[in-house]
Amino acid sequence: MGEFLGLLYQISGSLDSENLKNLKFLCGEDIRKKELEKISSGTDLFKNLMEKGKISIDNTGFLRLLLTKIKREDLLEKLDNFEKYGSGEQVDLPDAEEIERLETAFEVICDNLGKQWKMFARKIGVSDARLDQIQDRHPCDMREQIRQVLKTWQKVQGNDANAAELIRKLRDCRLNLVADTVDEQLRTMQN
Repeated sequence: MGEFLGLLYQISGSLDSENLKNLKFLCGEDIRKKELEKISSGTDLFKNLMEKGKISIDNTGFLRLLLTKIKREDLLEKLDNFEKYGSGEQVDLPDAEEIERLETAFEVICDNLGKQWKMFARKIGVSDARLDQIQDRHPCDMREQIRQVLKTWQKVQGNDANAAELIRKLRDCRLNLVADTVDEQLRTMQN
């Protein structure tokens, strides 16, 4: 949650008074008029929207809609980076081709890993504490749990993250069918 609050703080700091006025107008159906009158900053607005369940670390759709409506592509980019890499800043990332390979590998792994996901998560270095956080945030969605594990691994690895390493780790866990499927999908991409 700390990183999400940091993102909201960054976004708030980038809003001018006209942006804030427009955001408040757009939230008119979700926040009562008296509450809107008390809002004097982006952080106030975001806090109110979080309290109402309109935005959260796992629910950024409404925030995306608001930023789109006020035409703040720069802030949408921060949100995109947060959703992909876990922070608002894009630092230490692999090249674009490897990112595409990783996204493909992530999709295949999410679709095929199944119940052995925790063993795999530990093999790629995700801590038990982080696994618990992921399970708490996505209690009934194994696919999303796996995706969050992969995103955590990618963030830690930075520009050293690569699909070949994921395939090696899958094989280390004797998840050869999943590894073969990832490898096959990556080869298909190259052709």
